[in-house]
Amino acid sequence: MFRRHVLLPVLLLFSLMAVSCAGPQGEAGPVGPAGPAGPLGPVGPAGEDASASQTFIGAAQCGSCHEEIYARFGLTGHANALSAINGQPPTFPYDTITNGIPEPPAGYTWDDISYVIGGFGWMARFVDNNGYVITGEAAQYNFANENLELDAGWAAFHPDEQVAFDCARCHTTGYAAQGRQDNLEGVDGTWVYEGVQCEKCHGPGSRHAEDPQGVRMVVDRSAQLCGHCHVRDDKATMDASEGFAEHNQQFSDLYNSKHFALECVTCHDPHASARFTDADVNPNQGIGQVCQACHWEQEMVQNVSRHGRVTCIQCHMPLMAKSAVGDLNIFTADIHAHQFSINPDPNAPQFSEDGTQVMPYLTLTYVCGQCHNDEIADVKDPAEMEAAARGYHTWIPPTATPSPTPEATAVPEATPTPQP
Repeated sequence: MFRRHVLLPVLLLFSLMAVSCAGPQGEAGPVGPAGPAGPLGPVGPAGEDASASQTFIGAAQCGSCHEEIYARFGLTGHANALSAINGQPPTFPYDTITNGIPEPPAGYTWDDISYVIGGFGWMARFVDNNGYVITGEAAQYNFANENLELDAGWAAFHPDEQVAFDCARCHTTGYAAQGRQDNLEGVDGTWVYEGVQCEKCHGPGSRHAEDPQGVRMVVDRSAQLCGHCHVRDDKATMDASEGFAEHNQQFSDLYNSKHFALECVTCHDPHASARFTDADVNPNQGIGQVCQACHWEQEMVQNVSRHGRVTCIQCHMPLMAKSAVGDLNIFTADIHAHQFSINPDPNAPQFSEDGTQVMPYLTLTYVCGQCHNDEIADVKDPAEMEAAARGYHTWIPPTATPSPTPEATAVPEATPTPQP
């Protein structure tokens, strides 16, 4: 016991002496090599998709900065592709030209209509309060057509059929295939805004509106973007019925033409109307580039002198697609073709044997026949049309006028020398 009491103080004394004799703390030594990695932890939940933070804000908000573009855009068929009706008739930018839609189909009031499809420049169809497109012998309203000398009036649309409104994918902005807009049983899908607004092509704009310099909008100039809607079943085919191409397949026309490498915006201003002109914001009818910019040599040569006033579009983009009206007697409908290339063979078919597909060229029947039909100009037989079409833009050197052969000068006879 005595020994333990003696040892404890001695040990404590040595400890104090060791501490009091220690020098100052030196610099830290180099970091040693990393040890082996520990086991991988559990995978956490997936992060939120960045695009989920984007919301649609509407063309009007886009227009608060992009005033000039918005002014043109508001005068287009895209902006007016679908109109919500709240008991009042719809209004469109060029009602003073088309006279607008005077009334809904017979038997309906505006309180019975939920939406109007179109109504901008060709025709209008109507969706009832259950979400079905109204059908019948007088269910589609067609505007007057000067080319065909047709007055405005009502036309049949799928009589005795029930037609669901499944057009929203291309007539609205912010479309989703799930659900039914307004819980209407006849409507397929939901959307944020009626009409083809800015964000239909450029994507949701909320983050760009909050930070215009830091967040860029989508700028897609490809024809495929337009082809999301300007195509029917298959871009490789062009549908037809009753002697005309079906409407709304300009991308298919382009895809099957010699101009397939071009983009729609090469020629068209995507923010302007291709139907109507406006002296202030759209004097060129939405044309951003003309044919002569590339085809200036062809424009200089037209080997039919009477065609001096005929434009490129009249022959190479005839009105052979039908949206609302068409007249086979003069081979003319109301939408321009986009195949461009003319086949001069007078026997070439314009359509497949069953009449359901358009060939990837234009025939003389529809190119020449739109004028040479005995209503506008004399009918021409196939041989005459072929002769005019082949080499139409080929420069023909002028035939040199032969120089007249000079008449031989008579040689005077020698005067005889008199004999002595």
